[in-house]
Amino acid sequence: MNLPKKVRITEVGPRDGLQNEPINLPTAEKINLIKNLVQAGVKEIEATSFVHPKWTPNLADAEEVLEAVKDLPATLFALVPNARGYERAIKSGVHGVTFVLSATDSHSRKNLNRTTQDSITELKDLVARAKSDGFKIRASLSTVFGCPFEGNPGLDRILQVVDQLVNNGFERIGLCDTIGIAGPAQVYDWVTKIRKEFTGIDFELHFHDTYGRGLANVIAGLHAGIVAFDSSVGGLGGCPYAPGATGNISSEDLVDMLHNMGIETGIQIDGLIRASDALSREFQKPMDSQIWKVRKSGSAVK
Repeated sequence: MNLPKKVRITEVGPRDGLQNEPINLPTAEKINLIKNLVQAGVKEIEATSFVHPKWTPNLADAEEVLEAVKDLPATLFALVPNARGYERAIKSGVHGVTFVLSATDSHSRKNLNRTTQDSITELKDLVARAKSDGFKIRASLSTVFGCPFEGNPGLDRILQVVDQLVNNGFERIGLCDTIGIAGPAQVYDWVTKIRKEFTGIDFELHFHDTYGRGLANVIAGLHAGIVAFDSSVGGLGGCPYAPGATGNISSEDLVDMLHNMGIETGIQIDGLIRASDALSREFQKPMDSQIWKVRKSGSAVK
């Protein structure tokens, strides 16, 4: 197989993983989670969100969390949906911002109360400002492979949105399977065509595991030339505005599979397991990670 030697993983558990949990993780435990992830070797973490606390109450302590972890040896991103969120971000000590938008108007209205085009228009000025302010930036484009309200948006729609993001100055763009509907054939076909159309752009893939195809989609992405993926410790995650969406692909499972394939990540499985152990105790439930379940079963398989 034609595979890369190394892959970049952005850990999104502290943001995407926690935002929709029925139990709010205490601030001190959020801080410990990020510290545990850094200790495991994670170099990029989406640490929190600057969405209005009314919509994501689980992340209302964003400033307090960032104040406690901003000096750790990792790049900390925060999700930012609009200008108001950006104003909070610049005061927080965060290192980078993930600007979020949806590929479909229906999801965009549910999630951000505006159309896709409205988001693109607002983000144009914010991207220029963020670069001037010295932030690392990336775009996170939701519902790329399927929308809970509109179904398949079509590749042409995605190409049009990506084209506008590139013209607005984004050089790093996440293609997100928000509801976990994608399959390997679609991922390989679409990503290959998108990368051919936009050479020089650092595309990332963000998969949810609703239908159990998350890791298969990672392999399809690798074959299509992708070397950067989002994942969530313990397989936590879900979007409050994407009915039926389950958690993200598990960081433990992703790292284990990549290491098994001879691909470096710089992340230690044992450290991720310890982070998931702490989450399991706090949430009083097992983690949605195959590797975690194997380890907790007492199996000799390592």
